[in-house]
Amino acid sequence: MHSGIDLSMEDDAIVLRARENVDDFAPLYDRYALPLYRWMCRETGDAELAADLTAQVFVQALQSLHQYDPRRGASFRAWLFAIARNLLRDNWRRYKPGKLPDEMIDQRPGPEELALHRTLMDEVRAALESLPERQRETIELRLSGLSHREIAEIQGTSENAVRMAQSRAMKVLRVLLHQGVKT
Repeated sequence: MHSGIDLSMEDDAIVLRARENVDDFAPLYDRYALPLYRWMCRETGDAELAADLTAQVFVQALQSLHQYDPRRGASFRAWLFAIARNLLRDNWRRYKPGKLPDEMIDQRPGPEELALHRTLMDEVRAALESLPERQRETIELRLSGLSHREIAEIQGTSENAVRMAQSRAMKVLRVLLHQGVKT
């Protein structure tokens, strides 16, 4: 298992090679396509749109690869998720909440368990939707595996502000989920 620093250094080395030969970009796609896709699914509620947006993220990343500068302190992963965030914001009017795609829902439980699971997920989604945008985005990015530092880089804020937004969001989510959110 790589540490975040090792992974970031490895990503930076791959970026340098990919600037010379686009085929060298493949390991970065392999590493980040699924986490980006899952985040896009949670954000859009539409598997097809999420796949399209994920592809657009990588097209833009390849087109802008020369602009990524590891010396600025931002990790490649944070840079990539910032591109994704900007795409989501550019296209927000087209999004309509929907159900999660079947491939993201565990189909093995029986019908009762599945219904209970879906009800709980609907409550979680409704609770997340009730949060202010920055708090919701912070939680979604944390669920996607990004660090406080990476989220701060994406949002253009401090790590302390990210921690505070996460803390406030979690308090609100606990209350809402305890009370039962009205969907």
